[in-house]
Amino acid sequence: MDTTPIIHELKATLTEQLRLAGEGSELANAGEMLLALLGPSLERALLSLADQAVTEVQAQLPDHEVSLTIREGRPEIRVRDNAPHQGPVGATDDLQARLTLRLPEMLKAELEAAAGSAGDSINSYIIKSLAGRRRGRPGPRQIRDTFET
Repeated sequence: MDTTPIIHELKATLTEQLRLAGEGSELANAGEMLLALLGPSLERALLSLADQAVTEVQAQLPDHEVSLTIREGRPEIRVRDNAPHQGPVGATDDLQARLTLRLPEMLKAELEAAAGSAGDSINSYIIKSLAGRRRGRPGPRQIRDTFET
C-alpha cells in the first residue's frame, strides 16, 4: 500500500491554501511549520489505519492469515489461505517438465504481484494454483474486496 500519494495530496492542498494567505503572513508561516510537522504524524495515522484494516479483514476471513508488514516504510497487508495443502506441492525434487509460456506483460505483472502477496515465486505460485484446481479447490489467490469497518 503506497501511502505517499495520500500524504502528497494533503500537503499539496495545504500548500495551495497557504499560498492564498500570501507569503510572509503569520498564517502562511504557521502553516509551513504545520506542514513540516505533519509528515510523521500522517505516516503514523496511515499505519494505524492499515493495522485497523488488518484486524477487520482477519475478523471477516477467519480461515485466512492476515498480516501487516512494513517494507521500505510502506505498509503491506498480506492475506494467506490457512487451508493445508495436500501432497508435496511445490517440492523441487519431482519437477522435471519445463514449459515456456508467453504472456502479455500486464498479465505477467499481475502474476508477479499475486505470487509476491502469497510469498511465493511465480513458479511456485502457478504450481500451487494448478495443483489446487486439480484437487477441485482453488489455489492461492489475492482477495480484492472492500471491507467495511
